[in-house]
Amino acid sequence: MSSSSPKRVGRTLVRFGLAKAVVVALALGLIARALLSEPVQHVPQSRVSDWRNYHTLHPTPRRSVAVARGAATPIITKDSYPRRQQDWWPQALHARGKMNKGGNRDWNVSIGTARFEPLFDFSFNILNVPPETGYGSLNTIDEETGEFLATSGSMTVTGGADQGTFSLYPGGPGETGSPAGGFDFNDLLYILENPTLDMYGLLFTGPGIEINIWGNGTNNYSFYDYFGGDYHTRITGTGSVTFTPDPGGGQTYPSKFVFDVTAPPSCTADFVVLGIPANTTLGGQANIVGYNYLYSASTGTPFCGTATPNVMFAYASGSGQVPNFVTISQSGTQLAYVENLQTGSSYFHVLTIGTSGDNGTDPTMAVVPGNGNNAVDYSVLLSPDGGMTNQGSTNAPFVVYTGGDANDFAYVTTYSTAAGGSGYLYKITNVFNPMGAAPTIAWSLPIDTMPSTPLFDDVSGQVFFTDSSGRIDYVYDNGVTPPAEVVYGPVFAPGATSENALTLDYTNQLLYACFNSNGTNAIVVQATRDLSSSVTVPVGAAATVYTGPYGVAFNNAFYTGSGTPLLYVAGTSAAAVPTLYGVGFNMDGTLNPSDVTTAALATGPIDVSPVTEFYNATQGVDYLFVGVTDDCVATMLGGMNGCVLSLDITNGFPTITNTTTALPATGGTTGIVVDNDSAANQASSIYFATKTGNSLVKATQSGLQ
Repeated sequence: MSSSSPKRVGRTLVRFGLAKAVVVALALGLIARALLSEPVQHVPQSRVSDWRNYHTLHPTPRRSVAVARGAATPIITKDSYPRRQQDWWPQALHARGKMNKGGNRDWNVSIGTARFEPLFDFSFNILNVPPETGYGSLNTIDEETGEFLATSGSMTVTGGADQGTFSLYPGGPGETGSPAGGFDFNDLLYILENPTLDMYGLLFTGPGIEINIWGNGTNNYSFYDYFGGDYHTRITGTGSVTFTPDPGGGQTYPSKFVFDVTAPPSCTADFVVLGIPANTTLGGQANIVGYNYLYSASTGTPFCGTATPNVMFAYASGSGQVPNFVTISQSGTQLAYVENLQTGSSYFHVLTIGTSGDNGTDPTMAVVPGNGNNAVDYSVLLSPDGGMTNQGSTNAPFVVYTGGDANDFAYVTTYSTAAGGSGYLYKITNVFNPMGAAPTIAWSLPIDTMPSTPLFDDVSGQVFFTDSSGRIDYVYDNGVTPPAEVVYGPVFAPGATSENALTLDYTNQLLYACFNSNGTNAIVVQATRDLSSSVTVPVGAAATVYTGPYGVAFNNAFYTGSGTPLLYVAGTSAAAVPTLYGVGFNMDGTLNPSDVTTAALATGPIDVSPVTEFYNATQGVDYLFVGVTDDCVATMLGGMNGCVLSLDITNGFPTITNTTTALPATGGTTGIVVDNDSAANQASSIYFATKTGNSLVKATQSGLQ
């Protein structure tokens, strides 16, 4: 056998390479000519930015591991979208601009009469023969003096006289006479005092009847009714009236839909939707409102050429409230949410947004889906037996995106405060179905206490939630047979605690839970998904009025693995003042309770929003946004009022002073959603609702150009 010289082998390889190159060039030429004659159709890549983006996390270092284990499409695509610059709008719309010292509010639009204030559940047991017992829920206004004014709500009497459901009659905060003249009332709650109701108390009405429940001494309450011009029931005795903040009350988020992240922003197709915590009627206050023409501003040269956004739809969906966040389908054509009725029942809705007819042009002049428009509103009563179970809820659905909407399903929880509290977990199939089929309850499972909004881990098949007993619980769902039971975890917060939703780190399979009280402190818990190991970090004094901390956020180093990772949470000080906490990690990835830095966000014991982090890759700046309801630390705003703060956490824990960048926000903010880091005018923003300003706000914050 003869052998070739190295030179001959080299020449052969060169000739082969040249021949191959010619063939490839000819092929590319043919393809190019084909493309010129038959252009490839562009397929839009839509994205949703909402509450889930801050509660379902996919850190980068082990992202490939998560993909291999199954936590991939479309969940990673959807949930990790705000953290991946390559998923944003085209690079042509990115530019490294100058940082602003202050923020700029692009627009501020009224959403009607709604107030995103604390919501309170209550129960009463006035001892007599027979005892007067019942429960209810109230919308309130924070008077910021330790008092809350009830503005709407209902009471259900289950024992004694006057059994049934009655509506709160609004009045106060001063002494007010009832319409039939039976009582003086003020509808004030004194959450930190005993009794929690003063001698004027709450007034409820029904057909021809007035009911006044009030406090006349420690552990001593009165329940009177007035019917037909006479007092028919006079019950005075010892007992209890207990008020508990609703989980999530006032802590909703807007939800943002982007039609195509590979094309310039769309003025018509991109929109923001918000659920409204107000009872709704045709021609009255809407409970579902959407806006497009978002990239607008009253000054400069707005991208959409308008000063304010356009009302895309304003619906009266059912008759109840939608106090928690709305989930948008991947196609942007459908919405999923929970409606709560004064009767105590809850409905799961799938609403197909109308494209013709009158879909509403004002949040205070709502239209009914399907009435004069082609919107379709499917609703499912959240009840195991299809009847009334008094399962009131401020919880929201967790939709599992399976791709293309057709097979999406959801988990949702409801709860009741009756008899010490209980709840249900539901699995709902056929959620976002483009063929128009109605959603269906696949199964339901009772829970022995009040649960939070659920999260689903498709790596392990577990549905997680916290509960009012201070635990983290889960259910295994194999997708084939209904689960047999709830697995109740260890008690982390034995105090009377709130049910705030978990944050799930899919990549590292870790859970983060916030509880407002373990009897002494508000706490953050980091736990493995099997709950076999956990770390608890105190984050201030126990919160007895508000339900925060509402969730955690992480700096950019946590996601990239480059730098020092930090967990951020808005806790309290020893005096219950809202305080930012930065918690470090040990080398093994566990939280380090000894590595904690703090800074005050306000100067008084008021409420605070969830924290929202966003890394602006264009400018290389890591931002943290948080709102406070009053006593803002940034006194440069001209007074101690509510605000949203913009904090630079690029180089570690921020310095917070009276000159920290902030914008006024009447009564503070709901949860904050980040839009983008594009250089297009008005296309790089945050969205939030003001709690008492009845407004939806879009603001371009410092560095977000």
